Amino acid sequence: MKILMMGDSTMKKNNFYSYPQFGWGQGLELFVKDDIRVLNFAENGRSTKSFIDEGRFNKLLNNLECGDYVICSFGHNDEKQYDPLRYTTPFGTYQENLKFFKDEVEKKGGHIVFATSTTRHMFVNGVCVNSHGEYPLAMIEFAKDNDCTCIDLNKLTIDMYNEMGEEKSKRLHMIYPKNSFFNTKEAKDDHSHLQMEGAMMVAYQFVKAISETDDKIKECFIDINAQDMVDLKMLID
Repeated sequence: MKILMMGDSTMKKNNFYSYPQFGWGQGLELFVKDDIRVLNFAENGRSTKSFIDEGRFNKLLNNLECGDYVICSFGHNDEKQYDPLRYTTPFGTYQENLKFFKDEVEKKGGHIVFATSTTRHMFVNGVCVNSHGEYPLAMIEFAKDNDCTCIDLNKLTIDMYNEMGEEKSKRLHMIYPKNSFFNTKEAKDDHSHLQMEGAMMVAYQFVKAISETDDKIKECFIDINAQDMVDLKMLID
């Protein structure tokens, strides 16, 4: 059984070249049971529109088998009005594309779950605020109208950042001085993309939230409230 992931750079599986950037889809791999495979089709800069137009959704469908799961999270790039190759209207073409994803996945016997975009590290007067306009609401309302599960990662991450505070939550993002990592000398001040800790925190929020639903995908994940059996004697140096 597989979980196939579709989204943008906040979900994408990164390699050495973009380290220390991590997508929350990478983090999610640490929460799945041993018999579950994760295939991550998320890619930098994609919207629902460009993911379809570039044939990326067809590639996902070609790897989808009956009984598999799909997690869909878009919005960061759908909101870019200056780019006609990516822009969608939240209660128009964006929702139409979500419907297309749902219908095509279900035709192949798959089950789709939606997740709103993770927040940017955007604080106003010390408070993390929504930077995604109406797109999270558009996805939530679409899911409700079409009897789908939608995890509101936008709200969950905003709440998490406000609990952590503006300065402490910076460490979750690609925000660091020069010479911080072995493979790059450049400083970063990127308030959209995540480092590993941020990706793990987002994945944790997703798994925790999905465990509180009746969606069958929750059976793919380990029990985050349990303790794995570890032979502690073998961990002694």
